[in-house]
Amino acid sequence: MPFGYTKHLEDQGKSQGTVAGYLKTIDMFFVYLDSVYGKQKEIYEISPKDIKGFLEAKLASGNEVKTVNKHLTILKGFFDYLWKIGKAPIDPAVKIPRYKVGEEKPSILMYEDLLDILPQVIHNPDYNSLRKTIFILAIKGLRSSEFQIPKENVIDKNNIIEIMLKKHVVRLEGIEAEEFLSYYFEAQLNGSNYLFITRKHDDSIVPVENMSIYMHLNVISNDYDFPTKLTLNSIRHAYAYYLYTKERMTIEQIGNKLGIESESAANLVKTSQERHRKGKELLEIEAENIVE
Repeated sequence: MPFGYTKHLEDQGKSQGTVAGYLKTIDMFFVYLDSVYGKQKEIYEISPKDIKGFLEAKLASGNEVKTVNKHLTILKGFFDYLWKIGKAPIDPAVKIPRYKVGEEKPSILMYEDLLDILPQVIHNPDYNSLRKTIFILAIKGLRSSEFQIPKENVIDKNNIIEIMLKKHVVRLEGIEAEEFLSYYFEAQLNGSNYLFITRKHDDSIVPVENMSIYMHLNVISNDYDFPTKLTLNSIRHAYAYYLYTKERMTIEQIGNKLGIESESAANLVKTSQERHRKGKELLEIEAENIVE
């Protein structure tokens, strides 16, 4: 770690395991910045907004509040150190409060809402092809590991795109296929055999990591005012609920659609139903409180 921070931690008596944990958080933060800005940010350019965005992305990816607060504590210590040695003109983390474990808020993510905003996302002039393509594939129920797609697994069949995943095939047509191809051609120059990548802070390239995906979903969540943060997990559950209740698919058909065993599909549908029921109950309670 630059600026002698590793030695500073060791001088404080931190164990090797603790130091490694601190450095991992700091590295994840800079990877997040690289993903957001497409370049390395100088220390003096880092703002409180950047730190808050990183923490929100960790929450969106499923991290518990206590884990996110731990990340915040580590970043506070790091930027306090940089400020004290004169490497940062201000401390961007000093006034950021810790997250509180609040009361559960009503939130139901409906797949129909994702379908409704799909055209808006695709035609959003402020979004690049990468963000649009991530959203297109996210609403197909992909898990994070399934975004690690070798370029050779993409097949163009006369306006129909087939993406060969390990256990199933995703097909795109029409405007979805057009947008995907736009990104696919751009990705030919990304210096990797993979379609989606994460460029690390040291300029190394690896298959896309969770944080890179969730950063884009987090932006869409905020821009389109979803009741809950969009995550691959929440989208997948909303998709399963939609296939079962609206498309009237059987458990076996849903399993084939998502590339999972029937037992896993049954558990997914069951969990999605429980989430929907719980969210609906919370909304009803909130409505009653408003009336009273």
